[in-house]
Amino acid sequence: MRLTPREYQLLRILAGHAGQVVTHRQIITAVWGTDTHADAQFVRVLMAQLRQKLEANPASPELLLTEPGIGYRLSCED
Repeated sequence: MRLTPREYQLLRILAGHAGQVVTHRQIITAVWGTDTHADAQFVRVLMAQLRQKLEANPASPELLLTEPGIGYRLSCED
């Protein structure tokens, strides 16, 4: 599977905090940097791309979970 550099960064951030919520701001800072005009919509698009590659059913994710209004987390359940 091929990931873009930003998809890889997002997955790495989530994996480093598996089971914990990572906020939109934390993701934006880690992926786009502190001097950016990126917003939560950038993160949503990137997450949708990553889900298309990793989830069996991207419309009903089991691995990359949304925490509405806050951010995302990587499920660490078996």
